[in-house]
Amino acid sequence: MSNCREQIKNLAYSVNDGLTAYITIHDKIFKEAATFKSFLKNIFGRAVPMSQLLQDAETLIPLWNGITEKIVLFGRDANSSMDEDERYYFEILSRYAQAVNETVVALVERQRLLNERSKGGHDNSVSWKVYQDAERTYKSAIQKYMAIGQELNNAGHLVF
Repeated sequence: MSNCREQIKNLAYSVNDGLTAYITIHDKIFKEAATFKSFLKNIFGRAVPMSQLLQDAETLIPLWNGITEKIVLFGRDANSSMDEDERYYFEILSRYAQAVNETVVALVERQRLLNERSKGGHDNSVSWKVYQDAERTYKSAIQKYMAIGQELNNAGHLVF
C-alpha cells in the first residue's frame, strides 16, 4: 500500500471523527432547542441556555479548521505522488471536508443568532427574517455535505 493511500485513509478517519463530533453537537442542540420537551423546559426555566449551545457549536470551529488545514497541506505536498484513484478520492474527500466545515460555520452563525434572540428586549437586532435566512443557509449546507458524502462513500472502494 502506498504511503499516500495510508495518509489519505488517516485523513478520512479524521474527517469521520470530526463528523461524529459535529453530529453529536447538532443532535444535542436540536434535542435541547427544537422539541416540545425543550419548549416545556424553557417555560419552567430548566432549559440549557442558548449561550451554552452556542459554546458547544463553537468548539467545532477549531476542530474543523484543523481537519481542513491537514487536508490542504497534504494535497499540496502529495499531489504529484498520488495515483489516479487516490487523487480522485482525495479530491472528493477535500470537497466533503470543506462542505462539512461550511456546515459547522453555518451552525455556529445560526446559534449566535438564536443566542441573541434569546436575550429578548424590544431593541433586539436579530429579526425573524435574519434567523430564517441563517436556518436556510444551514439546511442548504447540510444537503450539500450529505450529497458529497454519498459521492465519497461511492468512491471509498478506491482507497479502502
